[in-house]
Amino acid sequence: MPLINDVKALCDRLAPLGWRDLIRTVTGKSLDILKPTPAALQKEITKAIVSIDRSVPGFEDFAPAGNRGVAAGQPSQSLLYHALASPLVTRDQEGTLLKGFPTPLEIDLLENFIFSLSKVTLAQFVQQQGGSNKVAIVIFASEYRPAKDTVDGRHADLTFSRTGIARVGTSRARYNPATRGFWPEDEDSPHNFRVVPTRYSAWLAVKKKGKDIRISPILDNANGQMKDEATSDFWVPVHKIFAGTECLRGLNLEPRFVAKLFNLKIQRIHKRLKTSPLPNGYPYVLKDAEIADWSTVHEFGPGWLEPTIHDALAGLAIVGGKRVTFTVPKQAKVEFGALKFAIGAPAYVHARTRVESDGSVVDLNDEADVIAAVKKGDYQAQHYVDFTGEGWISVELSQIGNLAVAPAFALVSAPDFFPSSGQFELSEWSRSSEIPASFRGKIWLPEVPPTPLSEIRMPANLQLPGSPFSKSDTTVTAVVGMGSPTPPPPPTVTPRQPDVMRSSMLPDDAAGVFAPGWDVSTDTDNNGIEHLAGYGLGSPFPEDAKLCAALSTFWPAVAPDVFRTFATPFGNTSGTVAPLTDDEIGQSGTLPWDGIRGPGIITDNGSRFVELHDFVKADYVQQALENRFSQRLLARVSSEEYRARILAICRVYSAVGNLGDITITRDKWLVLSFRRVVSGDQELQAAQAQAGTILSGKLYRVDLCAFVPDKQRTPVLGTPRLKRFPLKDLRSFFASPDSIFVLIKRETDLEWAPSPSEPLH
Repeated sequence: MPLINDVKALCDRLAPLGWRDLIRTVTGKSLDILKPTPAALQKEITKAIVSIDRSVPGFEDFAPAGNRGVAAGQPSQSLLYHALASPLVTRDQEGTLLKGFPTPLEIDLLENFIFSLSKVTLAQFVQQQGGSNKVAIVIFASEYRPAKDTVDGRHADLTFSRTGIARVGTSRARYNPATRGFWPEDEDSPHNFRVVPTRYSAWLAVKKKGKDIRISPILDNANGQMKDEATSDFWVPVHKIFAGTECLRGLNLEPRFVAKLFNLKIQRIHKRLKTSPLPNGYPYVLKDAEIADWSTVHEFGPGWLEPTIHDALAGLAIVGGKRVTFTVPKQAKVEFGALKFAIGAPAYVHARTRVESDGSVVDLNDEADVIAAVKKGDYQAQHYVDFTGEGWISVELSQIGNLAVAPAFALVSAPDFFPSSGQFELSEWSRSSEIPASFRGKIWLPEVPPTPLSEIRMPANLQLPGSPFSKSDTTVTAVVGMGSPTPPPPPTVTPRQPDVMRSSMLPDDAAGVFAPGWDVSTDTDNNGIEHLAGYGLGSPFPEDAKLCAALSTFWPAVAPDVFRTFATPFGNTSGTVAPLTDDEIGQSGTLPWDGIRGPGIITDNGSRFVELHDFVKADYVQQALENRFSQRLLARVSSEEYRARILAICRVYSAVGNLGDITITRDKWLVLSFRRVVSGDQELQAAQAQAGTILSGKLYRVDLCAFVPDKQRTPVLGTPRLKRFPLKDLRSFFASPDSIFVLIKRETDLEWAPSPSEPLH
């Protein structure tokens, strides 16, 4: 059946749901998607539109060059495609929510129709693009994004990467039609995580230099990023490959996607332990559908790689009813209670479940000195599995002859606990003038800035079994757009665009830099070539997630900052950087994101103490096994909110430290409480009146106390996983990211007083 028939069926379905009237309004009634025949519809949607009202909400960022319902080979210049694919087009011309939305399959079919209008042969395409050495069949993950999230911010556009990121979970994927995307939160249970799939598609692509393409900005810094971006090679999508006779003239294409996935974490542990022969099969190696498989949901359409659902985010490794273990070496290297391996294996391995010869288990978290117990070694430790993985997506397409196929790098990663807060946005903000000069360069660890994975330049995993990746192909994580750069456009009046509540599957929303990482780590092959490698992450991933969370936004915008839950400094930083609220860490409410309640103030024999969890004995793997993690509250933290919290706490540190270096001040104070307040809060109003200062913007109330090192804390009798220390120098604050002054009150003060957080001269 011709593709225009599918387009007509789509238009016929959506027309009475508000779409016909909306599109007629936007086009001054010159485009009507309700036509009696497919031929009439094709004529209607391919004709030039005299005028387009881009002031209609959702159409402000439609490409300026777009002037047709459908433009051959140009989705972003096709008004019908923009209307149906943009997550900002949700309401009709009266502001009423549209009564229905297209499915991913319908958007895919419209996309195919757009490229069918190019009517090109394969030979013509190859000749036009400079020959077969410049052309390949390339697999991309892609999203249609609002202007602010595209590679150059010019207009809404399809955005591509040869790396796709799906996310594991415990319940089925949920597609939100209004946002045209997937969301990980499970409305039926706050402790479930919905899997997040990735859409892959095949394209005839052209190899071009960085200076000749549209690409997200990349920094030139010391984190291994290339300095010759302009002369590096990138694959740029030009013509979509799809099934049937309308893709390329003279060919009836039958593309078949192939996914090869691996989780080699446990096998790599045994490789480091020099186990011989090297074990294979489950749980040492997980493959393909044990990790993810192609979705069978008809409404999604082809090319959606969906993680396999499991009962929990991690599980016991058991085969034939018997626990699978490994021998912890004598005098093992132990960090933070985890077994530490060098490069080439999971950096941190859970080894705190000792399995006795009779099959019984001993939880080493209950030992007085956990680190000493693990370091002693010479015992059998329980293996745990997680269901993350890495591999590649390719396509079988015999009808196209000898053209090379460049596969995509597929990552099936841990959950992103901040799906509403983008990594690239945070990275751009970190370099902007929105951060006061006195705070710049002092928020994050110098070696772990909020750099997205899209800015990393190294090849995909060269050591996977049968790896198709090349050591010279270092731009696999880049995020690119179709077409070539254009001169800067005149100033636009596009309004500030809201964040869209949907998960991103592209690497500009994933964490870069590696130590070992969140979504992917690195390894070095026998030739000394450094490459991306998922098996370098923690085994299972919650073991490393605890470290990342306690290290003060070690992976900004994906790992929650729970420094104040454990108050355990290590490395070059301590102190809370991106505070979670009291609700989010369970000081109030009942949904701590990790199932572990934050610090509290208790009174014992007339003295006050701060009571908190012992970091080493907190076991995120056990929390994962028991489904105690929750994304319910963190999923609502937008990019704007995330940044506001960082600036607010920076202002508090600066004010309490008399405008000193916040990295030094941060080491001396523990955040006991952090919560949002509204302008009508009675305590805030009283504080502003006493201080003679009105705060503007988002408002936060903060409590700090003097920081006490772990060595000076005492275990709580009867509760060995808790510690306490005397409460000293409790201070309260009201702060806003938008106000230079912070309101401060010590316990001994009668009134609140203002204090500047930036120099006033």
